[in-house]
Amino acid sequence: MWLALGAAACLLLKPDLHERSTALSFTLHAALALPFVALAGLFVVNDTSILHVAAYGGEALPLKYRFAATWAAREGPLLMWLGWMALLTWWWRKPLAGELGSNGEEAHRWRLRAAHLMSLTLLLIAFSLDPFKPTPAFFRGMGLNPLLQTDLMVIHPPLIFLAYSFCLHLTAIAISVMLTRNGTDVAQRMLRIARPGLFVATLGIGLGGLWAYLILDWGGYWAWDPVETGSFLPWLALVMLVHLRTRPGSVATNVWVGAGLATGFLSLFATTVTRAGGVWASSVHTFVTSDSGTPPGDVFGRLMVLRNDAAATEVMTYIVWMFMLLGCWLAVQRQPSNDEPLNTSMAWVLTVPAWVAGLGSLLFVGGDGLGWGTVPSVVFVTVAFLPLLMNRPALVPKEDGAAWAYRTWLPLPLDLVVPLAVFGVTQDVFITLATAMLFTPLYHAPSALKAWPWAAAGVMLGLGLAWSQMLSIAVAGGLLLIFVLPWLVAPQEEGQPFAINRRREQQVMALWASALLVSLYLVLTWVLLLASIDAVNFEAHELYGAPFIAALAGAMFLYTRRNDDAKANVWLLSAAALISVAGFVLAPNAFGRDASALVSEHLTRGHLVWMTFPTLLMAALPMAREVKHQANHARKKGTWKRIPLGAHIVHFGLLLLLLGHLSTTVLVDRGDATHRLSLVKNDVIVHEGFGFEFTELVLKSEGLEVGDGFIGVRISVYEMDGSEVGDLIGTVMPGTLRFDGQGVPRSEVDTLTRLTGDLVFIFDGSQAGSLMATAQGGSLDDVQLIRVTVYHLPHSHAVWAGWVTMMAGMVLVTVAGGVTKATRKQDEETPLEEE
Repeated sequence: MWLALGAAACLLLKPDLHERSTALSFTLHAALALPFVALAGLFVVNDTSILHVAAYGGEALPLKYRFAATWAAREGPLLMWLGWMALLTWWWRKPLAGELGSNGEEAHRWRLRAAHLMSLTLLLIAFSLDPFKPTPAFFRGMGLNPLLQTDLMVIHPPLIFLAYSFCLHLTAIAISVMLTRNGTDVAQRMLRIARPGLFVATLGIGLGGLWAYLILDWGGYWAWDPVETGSFLPWLALVMLVHLRTRPGSVATNVWVGAGLATGFLSLFATTVTRAGGVWASSVHTFVTSDSGTPPGDVFGRLMVLRNDAAATEVMTYIVWMFMLLGCWLAVQRQPSNDEPLNTSMAWVLTVPAWVAGLGSLLFVGGDGLGWGTVPSVVFVTVAFLPLLMNRPALVPKEDGAAWAYRTWLPLPLDLVVPLAVFGVTQDVFITLATAMLFTPLYHAPSALKAWPWAAAGVMLGLGLAWSQMLSIAVAGGLLLIFVLPWLVAPQEEGQPFAINRRREQQVMALWASALLVSLYLVLTWVLLLASIDAVNFEAHELYGAPFIAALAGAMFLYTRRNDDAKANVWLLSAAALISVAGFVLAPNAFGRDASALVSEHLTRGHLVWMTFPTLLMAALPMAREVKHQANHARKKGTWKRIPLGAHIVHFGLLLLLLGHLSTTVLVDRGDATHRLSLVKNDVIVHEGFGFEFTELVLKSEGLEVGDGFIGVRISVYEMDGSEVGDLIGTVMPGTLRFDGQGVPRSEVDTLTRLTGDLVFIFDGSQAGSLMATAQGGSLDDVQLIRVTVYHLPHSHAVWAGWVTMMAGMVLVTVAGGVTKATRKQDEETPLEEE
């Protein structure tokens, strides 16, 4: 730990050390990973003299699970994150695009310095947790959580923290641009990091979904659990970032800076969701918990309750870190000119999270006495305004003929007044800061009407807060009014009338949709996550997300048919809309299964499918044609390393995944009791066209990789021909693993895979004890009745095929993004007609 601290300090002071001594620079970067390597080694040899190992390790664990136990609690993931940060900083130690020349070299140094500062902050947080503290006398650990004793948990958490490391490195680029105002080739700098980061995030989240599908008793891969949703936010931010260059017109440097800051902010927010145990109490992923008292009703209030927690320094550092990044964004917007660097004192503001972590490690130990509980809550909020104090805006006089702007409309600093008014009404810190984040660029825009994307995001914020019932309709309406004000009072600019049946307008819509729809959906998802602190809001996510899916599919349809007749495109989209409306009104239950289950007072799951299915299906066909066209184009060029080909493979995979999602998630109500079956031994029970026969109870206590005992049931599955039993499809054996040390059983899900989809079987663990007692008191044959949950998931293969297809396309995009600059520029500037 101390060697890593010294290495971080050296690299922070000499970020370009690799130019003088590659060996020394490599040694220092390796030293940053040394604490994680040491802790992992202690787990592998099961050194129980270390408390962390004694608590979560175990000599009986297989070697791979001993290694995975390294990230079973708070300490290990932080050290792993630190190691990933060191790896990425070493990998991209050389100048990126635009980091050459006098100003470029300064940007290069600041990028590396910012990354090392973040590594130092993570290390100081780890110091506060003391990962190598000795085991006290008579201590007996509970061992590794049974849910983590799986192969997927050996891979999934490291990938998620690697993805977050990519996000923080994007933030380092944003900070370097912010401090030096070197916007040369900023898009290439960002994309060079974002593309592999998006691949890693997609792989990590997908493996997490596979873990839920195979291990948890959900019967599915996605349930909008808070931790799932939290990890989804950085993924959305990365998707938004890689699509910024596709939107019409040039992208301002400040927008790239904002996107980079957003990825870091959301990765920290996602980490907070996971590690601030007790705040999002509805999550099944909350392996780290808090014993704090009854929490307040808002996220910030609950986080402040954790000030007296033993791990308060970690959570408080994340809060300060997030607020500091938000403050940097506000300071950038208040900058008089995009060409002028920020006040150099801004650099000191960036060190505040490290100071907080260091102070917590030295002084604030939690519990009684001196702790973070002695610090008023308002102190943490003021961090967001420190960058503003370092970077005061210049007064902008109103010029004759100038476009309507907020800052010249009233002689008031509305960028401060509006957030303060929102806080006065809502008393919610995160809602207030979100308002400031979206309103400030709109306020400082020379033309508010041309800054309409920020207004759209603000409208989405207000709608999301109203839909989630975090704000009343009246208050949310007032918030909406603030963002739509320019369109109510400003003179409207004259322009060419918009015509949807013109090819150019269709392509403008399609190209804007990729970045804009993802950004608006990101705002909505974040708001719904804020509202999910006590209960998972599955229905809201699916209900309000459906229009976004339909709109995205429509945009893909227009783009892939850019060379077809524009009027025909309008007719085809109109036909899809009419089919959706007809099915919505006349046959909402046509898809069967749980289509009639309500998701709101008036809408059912079948309604949600009709909103999206026709457009998704219609978009998939021209997308497949587009992939074929791009493949032919790549063959003619003599290289497969082409970004358009990889991008459209990703888009086709996404459409496949979403179509599978409708069948496996939207149409399945996992709270419906009709999926729970009682099976009588040797009797065939008919359910959803299948016959299920319980034939045998199975007990095992030997030959298990993990666990102390297994109880399961063997079930034969048959095709049904009406009321007649048909051919045997297969046999499954769902059950429960017993872990005597932890006292917590683990469900062993079994899946019967067919060409048309999966049948998922979940053993009712509540009956395990009584069945075990019955079997031990007599014979296994005495057990005549068991309970099992069965989910029929047709088209489930589309989900996994789509995920794999997306990753294949992302690999191609990442590889193609590493070709020569000339080729890359040609790829990205080829006219639409040619592509």
